[in-house]
Amino acid sequence: MSDPTSTNAEPDGIPVTDVRSMRRGFSGWGASALAFTSIRPLIGFSLAALLIKSAGLASWLALAVLLMLMMVVAAVFGALSSRWPLEGSVASWSRQLIGPRAGLLVGWAYVCSYLLFMSSLAFFDTQRILYSLGLPAPDHLAAACFAVVIIAVTTILNSVSRRLQAGVMYVAGAVSIGGVLVFGTLLITHAQRGFGDLVRNPNASGIDWAWWTGPFLAALAFASATALRGFEMPAEVAEEVPQPRRTVPRAMLWTLLVGGLVTLYGVIAVAVSVPGADAVSGEFAQNPYASTVVTAVEQTLGLGPARILSALLVVATFAAGSLCQLAASRTLWTMARDREVPKHSWLSRLSARERLPRNALITVGVIGAILPFLLSAKAAFVLAGVSAAPLMLAFVVPLIGLITARRRDDWAPGPWSPGRWLEPLSIIGAVAVTALGLNVLWPREAQYGEGSSAWHPLIIFAAVVVAGLILMAWAFRDNGAHVRKHDHVDRDLH
Repeated sequence: MSDPTSTNAEPDGIPVTDVRSMRRGFSGWGASALAFTSIRPLIGFSLAALLIKSAGLASWLALAVLLMLMMVVAAVFGALSSRWPLEGSVASWSRQLIGPRAGLLVGWAYVCSYLLFMSSLAFFDTQRILYSLGLPAPDHLAAACFAVVIIAVTTILNSVSRRLQAGVMYVAGAVSIGGVLVFGTLLITHAQRGFGDLVRNPNASGIDWAWWTGPFLAALAFASATALRGFEMPAEVAEEVPQPRRTVPRAMLWTLLVGGLVTLYGVIAVAVSVPGADAVSGEFAQNPYASTVVTAVEQTLGLGPARILSALLVVATFAAGSLCQLAASRTLWTMARDREVPKHSWLSRLSARERLPRNALITVGVIGAILPFLLSAKAAFVLAGVSAAPLMLAFVVPLIGLITARRRDDWAPGPWSPGRWLEPLSIIGAVAVTALGLNVLWPREAQYGEGSSAWHPLIIFAAVVVAGLILMAWAFRDNGAHVRKHDHVDRDLH
């Protein structure tokens, strides 16, 4: 039977709002600000020179392809969020489409993805803060300690109030978009080459099949790991948004489109103004975390503008890291609410006034602070790269579930839907997301380090999957008798 606490239950008895829900503290614009800040156009802009190092001036094509594929996925996710506007997004949809076991595995992959990426962003922020102050790059231990401080601050921010969160996200979103538009335009006015050069590979020749199957895939892997992530953030907080059935799909689509185009504009601006491959490679060798700012802005506009951009990057990266913690904590909270993780009663508690999952936030923060200490060479790049694979796994499961539901005629759309295009878009999205995940895991020494370091992403991803299977075995050790189902009311949870 349907949940009596829900004011808008589905005809099939599935509640729109779960049995223990959060306060609707985000407006539609607030949800859009979350997505903009997570997509972080300024960060994609800052990493453009690394894309150029991988695939030459035509590397912007990797970002363009990624944007088109993610728009397909966002359209399908819009239909799913309109049908089930539940906290936890992909995990909740997988639970409804396939079952609680699939929902648990997807939720686990999603939490791990944003945990890893949060640690990566904190590591990047450390480098940029020190660069802004004119200090040399720290050693690994010092950088990891700085990252702990940054994660501690984000934990406090996320634990205070949604109003403060939204305010920070508004500022960070404006900084990210404004920074790209201003600095991108300045770089274009100092262009050192024409736009026709944007279709050349690293050897300054036209792009060919060897480029598409080599450098392009390397650039696509880097873009997949670092750019356009977080467009699903409005769905992640759907239970905290008013009228989510229409608000959430629109927020996902328009923020991804605008954020993606702004990022693409910035990458093209860097491509026409970057001094050259030798300069990029040299600065990358000196400081791989701040090199793009040095190469594209300092050598073109001067040291002052480069320091200003670096300060803006600190703000954008900090806010994005805060959102990664928010995303991981919300999914962890939904898993605890469904009694799928150890200490679920403690993790599912909400603060009395703001109804925020502070215990889940603290747990995510502590684990994220430990991760940078476990890796050495190119730690941030390894964490960013491996974080993309669990995210792609979390994306592909609900896509496959939707395809299956459509085939067995077991799908009822919500108020927002692509209509007859939903199934072909789901198929394209499932194939694309799978391919992107495999491409990210490919052991590239230039991206992850030499020797065994190149295999770290694959090893960590395998560990995430194995740990998820162990967690599933624990949660369903009694055939799931204690795991909450959506077709009955849990009195003890009220």
